[in-house]
Amino acid sequence: MDVMNLLQNHNMQTTLFILFIGISLIQLFDLKIIVSIIVLVLIIINYKSVIQSTDTSEQTKKEIKINEISDDMYYNTKIHDLLIRLKMFKKYNKVSYKSGVIYMRKFFKTIHILEKDKITNYNQYFENAHLYLKSSINHFQSITVSLPERTMIDALKYGDYEPTRKANELGAICKELYNECYYILVNLSIKLNEKWLENPTTYTKEIELNTDRVEHYNEHDEVNWSLY
Repeated sequence: MDVMNLLQNHNMQTTLFILFIGISLIQLFDLKIIVSIIVLVLIIINYKSVIQSTDTSEQTKKEIKINEISDDMYYNTKIHDLLIRLKMFKKYNKVSYKSGVIYMRKFFKTIHILEKDKITNYNQYFENAHLYLKSSINHFQSITVSLPERTMIDALKYGDYEPTRKANELGAICKELYNECYYILVNLSIKLNEKWLENPTTYTKEIELNTDRVEHYNEHDEVNWSLY
C-alpha cells in the first residue's frame, strides 16, 4: 500500500497529527519500528479502502456471467427455454458447456449488431454470426460423449429402457436450438439482401442462405480444407 495514497484520503489536520506522532516517537523508538507503526496505523484507518482494493468478487461475478447463460443472452422465450434446459448437462462436461455458452453469447451480440439499421458493411458480421452459432452447437453437442449410459436399475425404476435417453435429449435440444437461431439468420438475410439490391456496394454481397440449410458449394474451400 502506497503511503502517499493513504495520506491523500484524509484532511490536513489528520495528516499533521499523524506526522506529529511520528516525529515525537523518533526520540523513543528505532526508525524501522516507527515506520512500521505509522504504516500499521494508516492501514487501520484505511481498512475499508484496503479491503475494497483486494476484493475480487466483482471480477469473479463478471467471469461467471461470461461462462453462464444469463439475461444478456435473451432473444425470445423459445430460445431462452432451450438454453435453460441445457444447464442440466453442464455437470457432465464443464469445458464444452463453457465454450458453447461463450460462442452463443457472441452469436447474440453479433445478431444485435446486424439488427441495427445503420450498419452498412454487414457481410463479415453475418458470416461471424453463422460461425459462432455452429461452433456453439458443436460444443454443446460434444457433451454427448461425456454422458453416462442409463443403468438397468434406472431403467427398471422408470420403466424406460432407452440406454441413450440423455444423449437423445441433448441432441434434440441442440437441434431445436440451432433451428431457432438459424431462422433468425434467414430472416436477417432476407432483410439485408433487400437492402443490398437497393444499394449494392463493393463492400457487400448477396447472402446465400435458405430455409433448407443447404450451403453454397465452393470447390476452392474443399481443396484447401481437405485432410487428404
